[in-house]
Amino acid sequence: MLTPLIAIDEEKCVNCHTCISACPVKFCNDGSGMFPKINHDMCIGCGSCVTACTHDARISIDNFKEFMSDLKVRGKMVAIVAPAVAASFPNNYLRLNGWLKSIGIEACFDVSFGAELTVKSYLEHIKKEKPKSVIAQPCPAIVNYIEMYKPELIKYLAPADSPMLHTIKMVRRYYPQFAKHKIAVISPCIAKRREFDATKMGDYNVTINSIINYFNKSKIDLKQYPEADFDNPSAERAVLFSSPGGLLRTAQRELPSIVEYTRKIEGKEVIYEYLDHLKESIDKGIAPVLIDCLNCDKGCNGGPGTPNHNKSFDEVESLIETRKKSVQLKYGINGNERKSKKGYKILKKAIEAYWEPNLYNRKYVDRSSQLRLIKPAEEELTEIFRRMKKFAPSDFYNCSSCGYGNCRDMAVAIHNGLNKVENCHYFNFKSLMDIASQVSSTLTAMEKHSLSINKMVDLFKAMENDFSDMIDSFGQQSHLSNDFKNIADSINHISFQTSILSLNAAIEAARAGDAGNGFSVVAREVKNLADQTFSEVDKIKPYTERMQNFFNEVSGKMKTASNEFFDGKELLNHVASDLDELLSIAEKLSAQTGLN
Repeated sequence: MLTPLIAIDEEKCVNCHTCISACPVKFCNDGSGMFPKINHDMCIGCGSCVTACTHDARISIDNFKEFMSDLKVRGKMVAIVAPAVAASFPNNYLRLNGWLKSIGIEACFDVSFGAELTVKSYLEHIKKEKPKSVIAQPCPAIVNYIEMYKPELIKYLAPADSPMLHTIKMVRRYYPQFAKHKIAVISPCIAKRREFDATKMGDYNVTINSIINYFNKSKIDLKQYPEADFDNPSAERAVLFSSPGGLLRTAQRELPSIVEYTRKIEGKEVIYEYLDHLKESIDKGIAPVLIDCLNCDKGCNGGPGTPNHNKSFDEVESLIETRKKSVQLKYGINGNERKSKKGYKILKKAIEAYWEPNLYNRKYVDRSSQLRLIKPAEEELTEIFRRMKKFAPSDFYNCSSCGYGNCRDMAVAIHNGLNKVENCHYFNFKSLMDIASQVSSTLTAMEKHSLSINKMVDLFKAMENDFSDMIDSFGQQSHLSNDFKNIADSINHISFQTSILSLNAAIEAARAGDAGNGFSVVAREVKNLADQTFSEVDKIKPYTERMQNFFNEVSGKMKTASNEFFDGKELLNHVASDLDELLSIAEKLSAQTGLN
């Protein structure tokens, strides 16, 4: 596994996929989870995601902590310092050397002079081998990209070390007193760690940003430290190497015509697309001989390990140009032709003293086997597009909200488990429209039911008075059973009195003798009638009781029904009110989705 160059702060990540959008090799990111993860074996370490993330969720990894710790414990350490320090520590880059030496660094070497050696290595290769094309390789992100994604271009990479590796090898070869010392690289780039791993040279990649952060936390003011010059010969215009076109401007000093067959190109927005088509251009014979290329649009001065991303190009470059003039003055190169020629001879002699054939050779490794990416068949892509709700050409927005720039690459990521359809803007839009359509249908049904319920409410209101009248009327009529009982009791009483009268009449008839015979007959008939009346009244009594019980039962049930009726009426009123409120909310939702 390659050394990780970027870490993720999961708590700060909002899963916006800006990191994927900024990444030139998208598929090193796994966006299928709650936050994008990194496959470090596919990451080229360009740092674009770090500078693009506005949530500080992507973090550059370097060796600053190990460097500070080991320096205290072990000592025996020298530093090589990238030319980008001139842009990152305005007017104080020599005081940076003073600080480094104050904490135990024994010597500081200027990588700009290593860049002078690099230009010589390039020109010697071009003169001797006459290659079709040479891709400059000071930028490790570009080297990583070619080794991983464009191995067919490996044979065109300059077979010479970067300025940093030239400097390290120079120290090991020509400064024997430091041959066993650890080397700390003061660097503008996180990807340099991979270069040191590949060549087994360079012990600590210490980014400029880490040093600045340390200064801020420790309240260190560089102005309090003395300026300390570098311990190797001074460079001349190679101090421009950290700027776009710096290699070309340095090479022109030795070979002015080189500008005619050199392509200067930088910036992740263009360089990787250029490299994707370079082999075809080389085969056609239309490619330049020298390709001066960098990942960052401000060159190494604006690398991911520097604080210069938001500075203007002119502000950064003015500092580098000022330094160039100062180092030229060291060689007496100031416009005077005679003095300048002498100065160039001194410079050339210094370069020759630290350069020798084959010392700075570099080889590369084909790492394309690390790419675990399965290319989907067309029918598999079609199925993925179907899941993304993409059926017609108009459904392919290529909006880049997913981070990939086009729907096809997003589908490839989904096929490889590196993303999910829920991160597609069009999918979410269509899903929302489907929900809105369902809301609209539900709204129509709700309106229909609302009308029905309101009609029921009106019907209940109309029935309310009739039901109340009926209950009152029944209550009034329930006394009839009591009246009927009273009538039966009265008849029974009359029958009893009649029976007594018939008895008295019979007694009086008996006293009258023969004269009372007729009256005796009448008395018997009256007695029979009274007995029959008693008998019939006895038959009526059970019915009277049952009628009374019936009235009592019905009256009770009607009271219960009355309560339930009014409870039902109140419940229906609440339902109607709640439905009206829900209907209002649904109408607002419908209006927001644009379907009303």
